[in-house]
Amino acid sequence: MDEQEPVLPEDPIERRYAVREVRVRIHQAQFRGQVMPAYRDQCAICRLKEVRLLDAAHITGDIEELGEPSVSNGLALCSIHHRAFDHDLVAVSPDYEVRVSERLLHDEDGPMLDLLKTFDRRPIYVPRRAEWKPDPERLAARYDRFLAASG
Repeated sequence: MDEQEPVLPEDPIERRYAVREVRVRIHQAQFRGQVMPAYRDQCAICRLKEVRLLDAAHITGDIEELGEPSVSNGLALCSIHHRAFDHDLVAVSPDYEVRVSERLLHDEDGPMLDLLKTFDRRPIYVPRRAEWKPDPERLAARYDRFLAASG
């Protein structure tokens, strides 16, 4: 059966703007400034080294009580892996291995997803200094959340 073309709404897109008040995390730049060198300016999962595409991701969310801005609560991730991590589609186990959600592993969606699947069960890049390594307890809590979302 042939797929039908999507039907777009007839409404024209208007160029409009709004002013918002935003709460800004002042410490985010400093957090990034500490996490990126610890990971040698590369994604912990795919090793991408284009710093403009890298983020300092929190293992325990910044808004949570234990979500302190410390290197051991951070991972250097490229934008795609950061987004997948935040949405529990990708996780890092307490033993520093990447896990890709079962849903994605069984999906067929083209070359980008195929590449993402190849990282499943591979080790992440871990900083050399012990105090910079991702906190296994935080990773365990985050991994439990990933498993709950996958199940």
